[in-house]
Amino acid sequence: MVNIQKNIINKISRVVLIFSAILGIIAITLEYGFNLSQDEEVYSHLISIGVVSIFILYQFVQVFISENRSHYIRTHKIEFAIILFIAVEFFLSLLNFSLVQKIGAALHVKNITLLYIVFAQVYIVLGLFLSGLRYNLRVLQSELHPSRIFVLSFLISILVGTSLLMLPASTVNGHISIIDALFTSTSAVCVTGLITVDTATYFTPFGQIIIMGLFQIGGLGLMTFTTFFAIFLSGGLGLKERILLHDLLNEENISAIAKVLAYLLITTFIIEAIGALLLFQSIHTHYNSISDAVFYSVFHSISAFCNAGFSIFSLNLMDPLVKDNYMFTTTISILIIFGGLGFPTILGIIKFKNLKSILNKISIRVPLQSKIVLLSTFILIIFGGILTYVLEYDNTLKGMDAFHKIHNAYFQSVTSRTAGFNTIDFGVLSTSTSIIYLFLMFVGASPGGTGGGLKTTTFFLVIASIWSILRDHKQVRIGNRSISNEIVVKAFLKLFLSIFIIILGIFILSLSEQFNLLDLSFEAFSAFGTVGLSRGITGTLTVSGKMTIILLMFIGRIGPLAFIYSIIKTKEKVKYELPNENISIL
Repeated sequence: MVNIQKNIINKISRVVLIFSAILGIIAITLEYGFNLSQDEEVYSHLISIGVVSIFILYQFVQVFISENRSHYIRTHKIEFAIILFIAVEFFLSLLNFSLVQKIGAALHVKNITLLYIVFAQVYIVLGLFLSGLRYNLRVLQSELHPSRIFVLSFLISILVGTSLLMLPASTVNGHISIIDALFTSTSAVCVTGLITVDTATYFTPFGQIIIMGLFQIGGLGLMTFTTFFAIFLSGGLGLKERILLHDLLNEENISAIAKVLAYLLITTFIIEAIGALLLFQSIHTHYNSISDAVFYSVFHSISAFCNAGFSIFSLNLMDPLVKDNYMFTTTISILIIFGGLGFPTILGIIKFKNLKSILNKISIRVPLQSKIVLLSTFILIIFGGILTYVLEYDNTLKGMDAFHKIHNAYFQSVTSRTAGFNTIDFGVLSTSTSIIYLFLMFVGASPGGTGGGLKTTTFFLVIASIWSILRDHKQVRIGNRSISNEIVVKAFLKLFLSIFIIILGIFILSLSEQFNLLDLSFEAFSAFGTVGLSRGITGTLTVSGKMTIILLMFIGRIGPLAFIYSIIKTKEKVKYELPNENISIL
């Protein structure tokens, strides 16, 4: 009987919590997303305070009905830490002392009441965020295929981002069409950088922060973020969740999944912080406001590491403030390279697990994938840089001194594979250089990186496979290692699907757009490779054209194989072989 009563209380409290959470989100959205009158803000604040009260009451109800109260408190330690802070603040206020007032004085906030409201709203958002993280564990425990979970996480991020960008507070004029909001959100989450409206002038700082958050989430992957914090809250992962994340993160050691996630996030934030500091050092003297310089630095650091290509300079990096600022552009290029290398390669370099000392000589055993990634990246940067220098010498690089030409050629070679920043005008790029960039955009970044495209390892495997076939080798060999036929087949399948999807995209664009084939091809390759470079036609595309580019960005970011796996019904592997039959292909 007691258990039945607890179940009833639990269901009622959850229903009340859900309704109050919805009210809280509506109140916060109205206050920050719309221009409310003072009276309307008062009502919004009252709702926020009421929702916080319900949240706190809910936690105590859950403790009361929980069979293992200490376990519940441990798994909800953040919520109870905040509740403890509220309790301490309440008792201190009875003694005419307030921690919130001290914080307000330190921040020079005059309206302390407003500060209380902000704390209440932060608690609401944090509470919903933590609930979402715990729900993420349920998703991991579900029967959904990893590819479907991966695709759904990006879809949810895009839809939420679209809704936020459509808030009046996100844009300068208070309005954006749904197709432009969807395009911008997709471009940010898929770390592409193609834009139909100017990020610098069309969006308010609030809207720019939303965009920055979207490409940060998109760069790392929503599942990476939520799973890491879910592990922190729950204290660990079960075997099934580890196996699922093994598929999502491509990590061979299942027991090291939690550590890999931690390394991934910590490494990302450290690199972005260092990048932001270097960018700030290079531009802060040009701003009267330190806060503006900090925001520009952080925005571009995250955008570069995530290979997003978004800029809050209207001319991108052709802006006079940074175009000839070698410290700024060099920092951006290094961030792009690190982001494009992929986390497996970066973490492999950081860990130094195979560092050995033999006869006072240091030897480092680098994994084969890391060797392929590093070698491919180096060759592609040099290849692209030299050809850009030669082909654009008397075109977009004309009038520059020798060092400036070399630096711009190097920068565009780096950014053309994944990022989408530009220091030269791509609208007047020569046809031959544009074709070279089509190839670089198609190859793209490396596995586990923040960019899209075919991937350097896939391209390398295809070349190695062709070479092995021509040499009549029974196995695909790279160095003293052989590659399994399953991986080789997937590499060729990915190559075929990528080419097919891009050609289909170009065909659809040719039906709806009135531009030449080179411009349309450049746009399609850029979207699929999540690069973000354009020959100047993105903003003038029709609705049909924008939807085509949106689909290309989405498929390019998640990968054609993951996209196909998320659609088709998975079947168990066949455990038998059929008789062979020869078919002539000559």
